[in-house]
Amino acid sequence: MNTIGLLFRLAMLPFKRSWVVLGLMLISLAQMMLGVWFCGSLQDEISRTRLYATEARMVTIQLKDEKSDPAPIRDLLSGPDVSLEEWKTEETLAKLEQEEPELVQTIRSIGAEGMQLVPRLLVARGRVSDEALSKIKMMTDVARIESSPVHHARLLHFYQHLGLEIKIALAVLLVLIFVQLVVFQRIQARDMNEVVGNLIAWGVTSFKARFPAFLSMLSLSLIASFISVGEWIFFRKWIWRDNAFLGELSLDHSLPFPWAMVGLTFLSVMVMSVVLVFAGRVSEE
Repeated sequence: MNTIGLLFRLAMLPFKRSWVVLGLMLISLAQMMLGVWFCGSLQDEISRTRLYATEARMVTIQLKDEKSDPAPIRDLLSGPDVSLEEWKTEETLAKLEQEEPELVQTIRSIGAEGMQLVPRLLVARGRVSDEALSKIKMMTDVARIESSPVHHARLLHFYQHLGLEIKIALAVLLVLIFVQLVVFQRIQARDMNEVVGNLIAWGVTSFKARFPAFLSMLSLSLIASFISVGEWIFFRKWIWRDNAFLGELSLDHSLPFPWAMVGLTFLSVMVMSVVLVFAGRVSEE
């Protein structure tokens, strides 16, 4: 325990001597990590939305009369990626009346025969399987069913292009994180070289003597990660759900925490730190 405590005290030496510069670097590194996490989460959401746009369709189901039971159809179409609206005859006429009042007046004046011109409808939008459509067509309460895709070729191309741009942004952010670690390694070099020299003079091997420098870089990354997590929680709770663009990008209006991207970021930082600390040479060797 005494050895571990000594290593951490030596690792904190650069923070004590250059706390202003390193404090600014902490904030900067935290923003870059946050950007990497956002890129990962948005990439997942775009992939889901692109799949939805590829497979989604709009299905219009015409029921035979007002007494038809829509419950079996609702059971077949239920799912997180399917929205279902029921338009009764009176509701359809009420919506149509705003645009074509004369037409609605004519339909009502005909009586029961006129009301049959505006049947009861179920309108489904989302990922509806062919199997579900086949079962719906076999139902006795269904008079007619129509299906059409809701996506557009330009929409799919847009998702593909946006996904590529996010991957480029992700690569750029990882490069910037590496640059930040290089700068930090240069800042701490004057203190760590002295520490390494003293430890080697006391009989510690060169490899072990570099552990304080590695712990110093690791501490910087961990503190920046905690700052990023706090900012993530703030953004998700107070900004994401209330933002008309960002919130609508997600099908369920949610932004899950990117555990995989956080793990990838931390692993990348660990590898970068190991390379920067243990690959170089110090003047005392």
